[in-house]
Amino acid sequence: MNKPGQPKKFKFNSETLKFEDVGRSIQRTVRRIISFLMSSFAIAVIYYLVYFSFFDTYSEHSIKRENKILTEHLVEINEQYKKLNEVILNISKRDTNIYSVIFETKPFDDILLPVERSSARYELLHTKTIKELVLMAESKMAALSDRIHSQSEIVDSVKNLINLKQDEIRFIPSIIPIRNLHANAVGASVGEKINPIHKSLHVHKGIDFAVPVGSDVIATASGTVKDVIIKRFSTGIEIVVDHGNDYETRYLYLNEAMVKKGMQVNRGDIIGKVGNIGVTVPHLHYEVRIGGKIADPLNYFFMELLPKDAILFAKTSLNKGQSLD
Repeated sequence: MNKPGQPKKFKFNSETLKFEDVGRSIQRTVRRIISFLMSSFAIAVIYYLVYFSFFDTYSEHSIKRENKILTEHLVEINEQYKKLNEVILNISKRDTNIYSVIFETKPFDDILLPVERSSARYELLHTKTIKELVLMAESKMAALSDRIHSQSEIVDSVKNLINLKQDEIRFIPSIIPIRNLHANAVGASVGEKINPIHKSLHVHKGIDFAVPVGSDVIATASGTVKDVIIKRFSTGIEIVVDHGNDYETRYLYLNEAMVKKGMQVNRGDIIGKVGNIGVTVPHLHYEVRIGGKIADPLNYFFMELLPKDAILFAKTSLNKGQSLD
């Protein structure tokens, strides 16, 4: 029923062909309320979906921020680990060389050498959260710290060995026979090389250094000049130095000798000058022998070369398939 003063509503009746007064019914009111609520609910659902698709909640924002910080921390830790590991491996390589050459023994336990890991171990990383990865990285850093501590103890042991063998060390060839030598001047080292004259393979007994005529040649360790051999039309002047303890060094293709047989020389003394002998470029041929057996001179530059430079010298030498003599 319509209340007094309220506008009336009419509806056309197709049967009577008349407009009839329609009052507000309870059913109509309920239907309108339900329709309004459903529309409001639908709008709320759409708003919720849109908002959470494009905007983060406070909780999500905090989690993302934490993940970003952890990720940056993980990258930083991995970079530090990589740098420290490279340093330790270089130290380990140098130690190995020093032990084998100076102390004539094997180094202590290879605690610094990298350990082979299976691929399955790394597949597990894909299932870890960033927080777990950071914890793993920190664990690696702690293990690395323990290795450094062990290395420190080894260094102390090396110092003790050096003190015991102080006098012997100066008689062990350990420097480059040419001052300020660049890696590009390094020629073929020990092994089968192509002879520059006959173009056939021959056993090269030393290492070549392509340097200008007149370059100073220095003794690589203290010792006694065992012989000065002159072969003008083949190897020029050859100087042989006996260092004791079965060590001997040879310097070939010189045009001048600054020493005589029987003279005492110290490490770093100038003993000769590079000549222009033979059919190839001017160069020094340098040999190291232990008990009469040929040794690779590349292993006896440890007092001057850092590990990275030693590797560069070795690579340069390996790429030279032809000797200069």
